[in-house]
Amino acid sequence: MGPPSEAPRRPACDTPVMLRIWSKALLAAAVAVSMGCAHATEHQIAVEQATTKGKYAVRLTEDSESVVGTCKYVHSIQPDDDPVTIPPNSQLPDYYRVKAVLMGADTVVVRGRTGEAYICGSSPLNPDGTRKGAYGAPTDSPH
Repeated sequence: MGPPSEAPRRPACDTPVMLRIWSKALLAAAVAVSMGCAHATEHQIAVEQATTKGKYAVRLTEDSESVVGTCKYVHSIQPDDDPVTIPPNSQLPDYYRVKAVLMGADTVVVRGRTGEAYICGSSPLNPDGTRKGAYGAPTDSPH
């Protein structure tokens, strides 16, 4: 029998190439986490603005004839399907307004516990209740 064959050697994990690969992977993970946190913060700010300011720019109505055909349908609002909490009847008007302004709608047609969000104005709403202009900028901005 001949000499025992040597097993192929694996590269060590502390080589400069491997250290660069690991540092790039950790940097990419850190960037991904920070972008996720920034998105969550933007959403929290939008919800806060919709709750404190924007909901006052949304009109509630039961008259669907004044809306259908003249306004753009956005989305249906189903409070009973909310995964966080189902609002009681006393909180439904504010619930409809906040959900609508977060979608950009300015009018909600209410039918029982269901709402339909519409844009009846010239453009969608920002979460703070101002109209969106070109490229999403508020129309009443000084720029």
